[in-house]
Amino acid sequence: MKLLVWILVLLNLGLLAYFNLDLILPKPAVVDRAIQPKNLKLLTEKELELLPKKIPVTVVASKTPDVQEAEQVQTSCYKWGNFTKTNLPAAQVVLVRLGLQSDVNQEANAQEDKRFWVYYPPLKTADLARKKAEEMKALGVDELFIVQDSQWRNAISFGLFQDEQLATKLLNELQSKGVKGAAKALHNPGKSLTSLLIKAVSVDAAAELHKVKPEFVGTELATTACPP
Repeated sequence: MKLLVWILVLLNLGLLAYFNLDLILPKPAVVDRAIQPKNLKLLTEKELELLPKKIPVTVVASKTPDVQEAEQVQTSCYKWGNFTKTNLPAAQVVLVRLGLQSDVNQEANAQEDKRFWVYYPPLKTADLARKKAEEMKALGVDELFIVQDSQWRNAISFGLFQDEQLATKLLNELQSKGVKGAAKALHNPGKSLTSLLIKAVSVDAAAELHKVKPEFVGTELATTACPP
């Protein structure tokens, strides 16, 4: 009988201890992780230098086609001459329209600079000049253009030569094709001429210059060294 009583007492004590473990066992200590100002330390400049450095990440951006094309654009300088006082302003207007800058150079034209010009005399209007040019093209004349500068406006130019024999040969060929009224003359002999030094000419702008150059009879367009 006593044995049974002790067994019941022990069983009750065990159950009591099991349901009160949180009161019996000690609680874990809570670590206070708050920053304490008194524990802060200012590093010196030397200590900062000793700290491990982060390796910077370099981002390589791919270049767009437009940027690559812009970097590949090359420019040159051109000398355009020889101009007289009458056709120089018209040439400068062309350069302004193309967005090009130029310097004016005055040059003395020696006798060896003479050119022989094969041309058809100026007509009264631009329409008449275009019609006459179409008639000549129908006869098989491909190399011609209508002059636009003020001195020889609406004339039709066939070619300009240093060698007079070449000019005479062209004139004979025109006459053999049925072109009437063509003539040969010495162009701008012994006059003071002006040239234009054109800077930063792109490939596209150079192409435009070569297109308008024939309108200015007696002028030459060529690349030249750019000024420093």
